[in-house]
Amino acid sequence: MNMRKIAIGLLAFALVAPSIASVSLKDKKEKKPKTEKKAKVDNKTKANKASSSNSPRKVQTINDVEAAILGIEKIVSHTLVEVEPIVQQICESQQTKKSVCPRIYVGAANAFWLKSGVSDTTYALKYIDKAIELDPHYSPAYMLKGDIYKWADDTTVAVNYYKKAIEMAPNDFRTYRKYASFVEAGLDKVTARAYAGDTEAQEEVRRRRAKLENIYAMAKEANPTYPYNRNCARLYDKYGLTTNDFQKGLQLYDEAQEDSLEAGDYSSKIRMLYAFLEKANGNKKLEIYTQMMNTCDSGLVRYPADYYILSNGSRFTNEAYDLVKKQQGDAFYEDKKLFASRALEYSETLIASKDTLITDLDYLNYGKALINNNKLNQGIDVLKELLKSPTIKDDQVASAMGVISNTYKDMGEYDKAETAYQEYINTVESNGKLNYFHLQNYAVMYKDKAEECVGMEQVAAYKKAFDIYGQAAERFPDYADYGYVNQLQLSPLIDPDQEAGIGLQPALQLYNSVSANAAMQLMATRYLVGYYFNVKKSKELARKYFMRWHELDPDNETVKRNIAILYKVKL
Repeated sequence: MNMRKIAIGLLAFALVAPSIASVSLKDKKEKKPKTEKKAKVDNKTKANKASSSNSPRKVQTINDVEAAILGIEKIVSHTLVEVEPIVQQICESQQTKKSVCPRIYVGAANAFWLKSGVSDTTYALKYIDKAIELDPHYSPAYMLKGDIYKWADDTTVAVNYYKKAIEMAPNDFRTYRKYASFVEAGLDKVTARAYAGDTEAQEEVRRRRAKLENIYAMAKEANPTYPYNRNCARLYDKYGLTTNDFQKGLQLYDEAQEDSLEAGDYSSKIRMLYAFLEKANGNKKLEIYTQMMNTCDSGLVRYPADYYILSNGSRFTNEAYDLVKKQQGDAFYEDKKLFASRALEYSETLIASKDTLITDLDYLNYGKALINNNKLNQGIDVLKELLKSPTIKDDQVASAMGVISNTYKDMGEYDKAETAYQEYINTVESNGKLNYFHLQNYAVMYKDKAEECVGMEQVAAYKKAFDIYGQAAERFPDYADYGYVNQLQLSPLIDPDQEAGIGLQPALQLYNSVSANAAMQLMATRYLVGYYFNVKKSKELARKYFMRWHELDPDNETVKRNIAILYKVKL
């Protein structure tokens, strides 16, 4: 079969397609609208009516035109020779003495540009111009022409055609979206450079953001129902560079019509609120977390099963609980109770939804929420199951194991806690994430255990904590002073008479430290005086430590008397 016959066959399909659509309508037994009397209009009015992209044609139905366009797309996609005359015949077949159809020409132009496989702009522009010739007010023709010039990187011409499309159809939101998408293209990458400190990128972000706001304002002026505030708020979420920008975004959301907000807008508000947490103090943080929770609750009234709202709610109310859990007072008790219960409600709703978006982090927050609501064993089970996940990240592993360890400690199950803590320490160390505070928490677990023991078992637990503090000080020099202080505080519990000198090494380290503060220095000096003067009975070794003690605590009369005796001087 030669190429000409194939083209003729496809042409036959394109011309028969409207009939197929018509038969389909008959099968559905839809009632045809009654014929209306035709009003006499002048040419200008007639042209204006033709300009509305939403108004129906009098002769061709939408099914007729779309079926014809489908036929054109099939012809053009085969990139056959001599197809343009065939396409032209199909387009002309849709025109009558009583009606013109620019839509078919725009459809053909789109087919040549996007369906031909070669992005044929020559024929595309020819057919767009034909559509404009038939109806100079037909907005989609100008939009497509703008798209083509945008693709060709002729941005000035593209902007002019987008503006022309808006002029022709000021009430059609599609024209504004198309123009806005053109202005917004690539702005995320520019914003990334702006965040990295590129001042030129920062200026471009602000300039293009202002341009987008102007486009939205034009849409609002043309149609008062356009969601100007909501769309501008989204801009400040996506392209905000400062907390002032985010504050503006939050204000715009507050001013937006509530029924214009979509589910993602509530998560957008939460993201902008999060930006204020870093520099906030405790009370301000509590206020921000409360705003986040209230935003989630507002969103869930309208979108009760939205994944992102529920996930954000679980995460941030857990964080809020962590913020206040160690605080004392009736007010904080109510806050703790509220944040814990809301976190569990969000998590349980989310997990029960079985949403495909649910992540390991969601299960981590679920386990934490259970534990914060005293459902300890259930929370541990959730976290242990999470640790089996093949996709779990290293920091999530560490977090889950840390929570499990602390929970066993809180339950008084120290054998399980010790095992869990050791696994936890090994895990974070193997990931290269071990820090001083991991070891400090490990030591605290043994201190807590010691307080519930007696005799040699108690001493052994304190000794274990003492050794871990020593390891922490040795491995993390920036925090070494704190490790040595903790060792000194534990030493009289392990060695009450100081005869073994268990606190000697940390005391000497603190005494010689250039970073230890005066309180730390005094603690070390007092230990060294007691050890050398009372245990070793060495006045010679004790002298310098007495003098240092006097420097740190000059009003101490006991020190003065001892120095007078040792040095035979009066202070």
